[in-house]
Amino acid sequence: MRITRRSLAAGGLAALGLAGGAAAQPAWPSRPITLIMPFAAGGGSDFVSRIVAQRLALRLGQPITVDNRGGAGGNIGFAAGARAAPDGLTLTTVTQNITVNPFMYRDMPFDPVRDFAPVTIMTEVGSVLVVSSRIPVRNLAELIAFARTNPSGLTAGNGGIGGQAQLSIDLLASMAGVQITQATYRGEGPVMSDLLAGQVQLTVQGFGGLDIDAHLRSGALRAIAVTSDVRSPLLPDVPTIAETLPGYRIVGWYGIAVPAATPRPIVQRLHDEIKAVLAEPEVAQRLTARGLVLGNHTPEQFAAVIRADLDRYRGIIAAAGIQPQ
Repeated sequence: MRITRRSLAAGGLAALGLAGGAAAQPAWPSRPITLIMPFAAGGGSDFVSRIVAQRLALRLGQPITVDNRGGAGGNIGFAAGARAAPDGLTLTTVTQNITVNPFMYRDMPFDPVRDFAPVTIMTEVGSVLVVSSRIPVRNLAELIAFARTNPSGLTAGNGGIGGQAQLSIDLLASMAGVQITQATYRGEGPVMSDLLAGQVQLTVQGFGGLDIDAHLRSGALRAIAVTSDVRSPLLPDVPTIAETLPGYRIVGWYGIAVPAATPRPIVQRLHDEIKAVLAEPEVAQRLTARGLVLGNHTPEQFAAVIRADLDRYRGIIAAAGIQPQ
């Protein structure tokens, strides 16, 4: 018997092959899965997604293809994920961009609450503010002073509109009362290339993304502050931005979501399998070694995070005077 999309949504456990008896349909997933990655390869969300996808594929018994669809601050990939068939065969990596972009773009191709069924948060992630050694800055106070004396000479690179880097830098500039020009790229890789070449002077790099350790050791880059409200165990000597600008805090997340009409048993199975993947010692070690905090959110808890962040970022963006594009 052919399983239609409607019968899959209505059939619950039986349609998933999770109920016993001769009437049970073929178990989900019966075909390969696509994971839409709304950013270019090489960034933090791509790093986490590929590690989880590799292990999740083994647990589900089907290959998972990571499909990078960067652009528009993630909106191109997010919209594709929201419009996909709700059959559990298309997953989307979602980041805090889905709670930021509604206030950064005038025309949104998806609704972050209405169009997605949150599955779980894979990791939470802080970031580090790094500067080129080509500028005479060794701490945040010196960066602020440099920006005040060079109001048109300080440019920051970010990996996309609405991303953690752009928002972190805009909030920093707003709270410090300085001007920092931003150059937007398609992904973190090109940002790092131009930072090392001296085309931009600073960026905010999410833990879990590009490995900048070698550049810090060589002296090409300097880590001067972290965006979370506590210091990172990876960089214990690097202060938080909040130590200079009290109240500053930007912490992102990398999660998995599916289209809103996806049957609840599929959402729950995905949650349970991803939770099991994150509990694997090798996976946990690879992620936490990059300063990432492992997620342990139910679908309901993840939905609450999305709603709370929509309210929070609405206020931050308005206070920073950022206008939608």
